[in-house]
Formats: sequence, structure tokens, C-alpha cells
Amino acid sequence: MNKKFIFALTFLASILFSDLAVAQKYWVKFKNKNGTPYTTSNPSAFLSAKAIARRVNMGIAIDQTDLPVTPSYVTQVDGVSGVTVLFRSKWLNGVVISVTNTVALTTINSFTFVQSSAPVNRYKIVMPAIDRTTINPHSENQKTQSPSAFNYGQSAGQASMIGADCMHNYGWRGQGVTIAVLDAGFKDVHIDNVFDSLRLQGRLKGTRDFVTGDTMVFEDHTHGSMVLSCMAAIDPGNIIGTAPKANYWLLRTEDVASETLSEEYNWIRGAEFADSLGADMCTTSLGYTTFDGGLNNHTYAQLDGKTAPMSIASTMATRKGMLVLNAAGNEGGSAWNFISVPADADSIITVGAVDPTGVKAGFSSFGPTSDGRIKPDLCAQGGPAFVCNTGCFFGNGTSFATPVLAGAVACLLQYKPYAKPMQILGALKASANNSISPNNNVGWGIPNMCTASSNTLLSVSSNEMNDLNNSITVYPNPVIDKLNIEFANKIESNINITINNVLGQVVEKRALTSANELVEFNDFSALKPGVYFLNIQVGNSTMVKKIVKQ
Repeated sequence: MNKKFIFALTFLASILFSDLAVAQKYWVKFKNKNGTPYTTSNPSAFLSAKAIARRVNMGIAIDQTDLPVTPSYVTQVDGVSGVTVLFRSKWLNGVVISVTNTVALTTINSFTFVQSSAPVNRYKIVMPAIDRTTINPHSENQKTQSPSAFNYGQSAGQASMIGADCMHNYGWRGQGVTIAVLDAGFKDVHIDNVFDSLRLQGRLKGTRDFVTGDTMVFEDHTHGSMVLSCMAAIDPGNIIGTAPKANYWLLRTEDVASETLSEEYNWIRGAEFADSLGADMCTTSLGYTTFDGGLNNHTYAQLDGKTAPMSIASTMATRKGMLVLNAAGNEGGSAWNFISVPADADSIITVGAVDPTGVKAGFSSFGPTSDGRIKPDLCAQGGPAFVCNTGCFFGNGTSFATPVLAGAVACLLQYKPYAKPMQILGALKASANNSISPNNNVGWGIPNMCTASSNTLLSVSSNEMNDLNNSITVYPNPVIDKLNIEFANKIESNINITINNVLGQVVEKRALTSANELVEFNDFSALKPGVYFLNIQVGNSTMVKKIVKQ
């Protein structure tokens, strides 16, 4: 055969298959979860007790979306030559794979349990510009004295604008609330003095790096460190975060330096992880609109909350009972102008930025979503906000407005621990300064935590909850056959008592118009061994207690 012809065929083949000559990433979606060894009747195999309790408290059923991806499906895909399964998503029911040839893709698509496959593109993110005007924390003329529980220093304005200082004065500082922060890295958080209290008090609950697969997040980007400082920093006279006593998980999902191929899917993995460990909230100051090379960019038409994977997962996270806050984006002065993914998601709190006077920051992205919903939902100070990373300074961005608000919302959630995400969002919107005429510039505007806390949309307060807990004794626990509920006093009020299994299903229910000192449940012997949740509602107050049946 002619050597020139052979060379031409070889060259042509190299062109045709060059797209897969180097490993590329694909999303493979499965049709179902058939054959899984996991069941919704045993959620403790894949959810923490805290995650299960959150669902039960909020009346959220454990369903198929909670089940891990069918292991046999993963094994079969991973067994195809030239394929490596990188990670999986239970909410979206699929895996991201690394693949080196088209034959492998053909084989995978032939599996009866595979619904579809598609390339995972290179997502770009634009970090906010930082004005590193460092403030000397020991300079008296730079301090802002506050008649509050804390001396907020330069962070006083951003805290008081949304009533975070008001919540702090009442003692609501985020205690017991767990916030998952999903970001690009948390450089030097392990040594920065503004996070001393976070570390020493054991409120830094853990870290995960979903980019590299380890737990090291302190050597990466500074963006997450600055975001965290808006909530968790404690340095009196310099900065006090809006949730200075909350618990935190730090999850790295974005690789800024190398622009990895799958940031959206990394975020989904992080959100699923946060849900499984029982986080109460997720806050993210990331957003995506374009890909490297301009290929397959998100279009405005796709900003409907139902198209981009990260937006779908954000809504799913909310439906699992987690509050989700995400930055609106910093494209307000650009040709794009609009919010980014996942700020288009339904049910989450999309946060825009205002300046210290409450006027919309020019860079803050606009709504609406492509299906006509108003975005952003709310605003907080981000133009600029006072942030820290081995020194404190002012920085502009919805990236910082979001955690400023998230921390304050954590304080509200502490005060109203049984409020559902949509109740919290409704109360915040009602308290905001633009609630009468919401628009796509600032949404409902700047909320006020103390005003929102008294909204009738929200459930019982922690003070009322403590009163109820102190007046009721439940025993024995664990229980074998008979459970006793003992009230400190005779109650002349409507009492509703229900017992739920871990799926949220009611297995026993009793309604009383009043109660003497003791109420007995004699039929626990009929229940299967396991974990149950006792719900006692007296008037407007509700107590939830975990019961173990032996």
C-alpha cells in the first residue's frame, strides 16, 4: 500500500479520535436504582441520625433519591476498558467517569440501566475583585464601638444592616446550628487568629476536598477563608462574624487554579455529603455561566432552575430540609448581566449585594430567571464587606454578601429550630425593606432578623421549646413494650401525640383535649425494634424526642 496513503489514513484517524485520545469526563445517568442493597426502611446505612431527625422533624419522607446509586451499576461501568468511575451522585442518580475511547462510551450506552451520557464541560468562575485595604485592628480611629453584645469593629455595619447584632443581643449566635460552606479553598483557616475560637471550641467539625479527594483544604484558595470570616470570625474591635458560635464544615468543591472539568458535580457531591451528615444549612459563593473555550455555555434560556445539574441539586437540598444560600453573581455590570447557576434554583435564597447605605451594588447580578421568577431573593452588604484572610480588609462581591446573610439566618434558625426552609424564606422576605414591591434588582431587599423572628410563619421558639422539654418526661428509653409520658402539671389544652418511624410515617397517633400527669402508650410491643420519633404538640409548642424500641 502507498506509504503516503497509509500516513493520510493515520493522520485522519488521529483527527477523528483526538477528542478522546486524552481522558475526558462524561456524566452517565442511570434509569433507576433497581437491585440496590439499600432500603428506605434502614436509612441509618446512608444517613446520619441528625439527617434522619431533620427529615422527621420537618415531615420529609425518606425516598428513592436518598438511596445511594446502585453499586452493581457502578461496578459494571467501572469495569469497561478505558473507563474509571470518578464519583457518583445519588440525587441525580448517575456517575461521572473518565474515558479514553469512543468504544467504551458505546458499550456504556448499551447497558440497559443507562439512560444517557454527555460530556462534562470546563466551567469557569470569576472571583470577585478584592480591595485589600488592610485595617490595623489596633488603630483606635478605625474601630467602631457598638452598644451590643460584641464590639464589631469594621464589621458593625454589615451586621446591623440585617439585624444580626439584634439576634446576638438576645443570645442567638448560631449555637448548635451546623453550616456547610462549599467553596474554592480555605487557606490558612487553621492558623488565622480570627478563627481561634472556632478551632479551640471544637466548632470546626470537619473538612473535605472534593477536588483532590482528601481532607486538606487549608492550602488552597483564599476565597473560602474570606467567606468563612463573614460568619465565623471573632476578633473583638476588628471583626465579629454574623454566626460566631455556629458549627462549620468546610467543603472544597471548586478548583480555581486549574479549572477542573466538573465543578458543578463536585458541588453536588458536597451538598449530598452535607445533607448526609445532618447539616442545617449550605452556603455557597460560587456561580457558573461559561465554559473554557466558550463551548456549550449556559444560556439564559437554561436559567430556569431545572436544567443545570447544580441548580437541580440545590433545589433537592432544600427539599431535604437544608437551607441553601447562594450568591447571585457579580455580572451586573457586564454584557451577561444576569444571575448565574445555581442562583436560578427554586426554593433557595439567592443573595445580591448592596453598599453600606443599602443601595444595590453595581456589580450585583440581575434577575429574573428565564421562567420569570424574581431573583435575587434578598440582599446584604457586599459592596464592600469587611473580610479576613491573614489580615482584614474590604472586599466587593455577592460572594461576601451571601455569608453575611447566611450567618444571620443561622441565628434565626437557632431561635426557630423547627422552621422549614420555605417558612424561613417567607419570613425573611416579609421582613425585608422592599417586600411591598420586589424586583429583579434587589428582590425583596434587605431582611431584618429580629423582625423575621416574630413572623407567624415560623414555628415555636427555643425558649418555648425549652419550657415544653422541661415540663415533660418520657421513659423508659430504650423501651420494650410500654412508654410513659409524664407531664409536670395537668394540661388543659389540645395535645397531639404522634410516633413516627424513620421514614416519617405515622405509626401511632393520639389527640387529647387535656392530660393528667401521666399518659401511657401500651402498644410499643407491636412495633419493630429500631428508632422512632415521638412528637408532642401542646398548643403552638412542639417537642420531638428520639425513642429506641428494643
